Amino acid sequence: MIKIGILGGTFNPIHNAHLAMAQAAYEQYGLDEVWFMPSGSPPHKKNKKIASAEHRKRMVQFAIDDVAHFRFSDFELRREGTTYTRDTLKLLCERNPKSQFYFILGGDSLRDFATWYHPEEIVRYCRILAVARNGVSFEEMEKACKKYSREMGGEFLPVQMNPIVISSEDIRERIGKGMSVQGLCPEVVNRYISIHGLYGRKKLKLKKDERDTKHICACLQASLRPKRYLHTLGVSDTAANLAYCHGADGERARLAGLLHDCAKYYSDEEMIALCDRYEIALTDIERKNPALIHGKLGACLAKKRYGVKDPEIASAIRCHTTGKPGMTLLEKILYAADYIEPERHMDCAPYPLDLVRRTCFQDLDRGVWMILTNTVTFLEQSENETDPMTRETWEYYDRKMKKI
Repeated sequence: MIKIGILGGTFNPIHNAHLAMAQAAYEQYGLDEVWFMPSGSPPHKKNKKIASAEHRKRMVQFAIDDVAHFRFSDFELRREGTTYTRDTLKLLCERNPKSQFYFILGGDSLRDFATWYHPEEIVRYCRILAVARNGVSFEEMEKACKKYSREMGGEFLPVQMNPIVISSEDIRERIGKGMSVQGLCPEVVNRYISIHGLYGRKKLKLKKDERDTKHICACLQASLRPKRYLHTLGVSDTAANLAYCHGADGERARLAGLLHDCAKYYSDEEMIALCDRYEIALTDIERKNPALIHGKLGACLAKKRYGVKDPEIASAIRCHTTGKPGMTLLEKILYAADYIEPERHMDCAPYPLDLVRRTCFQDLDRGVWMILTNTVTFLEQSENETDPMTRETWEYYDRKMKKI
């Protein structure tokens, strides 16, 4: 049997006490994993202001990314309507017959457990791990667990944890009053709250003296998942190296590389909505394939959020996915860097990736043509719809190569 802990809640926002609870339960009961499961529409918080599911999801993901035995689960977020713990656990047991579930809750929640929706059924599907926190001592928790085990016939087990007096409600109130929440949430979550202006905080916009790579990287690290952030750093370094090889400004290329995917973390619906808000024109194909539009939105955010007003950097970000005929040197550098950066590992045809990499440093136009040829070939073989701009760009560089 795989022993899986479930830590549910609105996570509005997730904070350090949540992480400590999960770790204590994991260590004291030998769990294999702990799943963090944000709720969609919790029945007991209908009158409270809750951040969107996307925001809460990302904050949880960022908070637990570095812990191997913590997992994110969107099981409740994907369910429509009011989500009850009884129904969630019943479905989880049906779908995971080889798993034993442990539902983790705080001592304050244990006091109200009898008022939950069908609590007598909840204990049929899991063991309850009750964590001593928010003024509830471990001794009190042991007594309460024995009492509930007798009365409900389930298994209630106490979890000991060093006192951490933190609540999401207090954090929201502090933010609303302009107070610091340093040390209450993981730093990456605090940065995320600032970037998006959650809970009444003023939306982050870098000041002139903060527009260096250090501050930009800190913002990007709190917006992009680890794999995407690593890709971003790879593109930035590759763009700078290409620039030095081809006589361009390396620092401008590095900055373009850092910001090329700055809009990538948004959901498809969010990207389309933001483009409409900022009056960014989208084609029908782009609306059907939102992955194509993060360049356009990213160029806008580079200016609005990061204060980068260089029009050529904006243009390079805008067209780094599809390219365009007659690209400037910086535009070609970013387009190529996005494809050949060191973290890319893919089978390419007709031109292998290693060959494309070498060519880009020797002959940038030919390298861009190889990338476009590979891209068009892949789209045709996979029967995906090819964006007209990608096709037009390939035809432009194909004609250029034939003239050489």
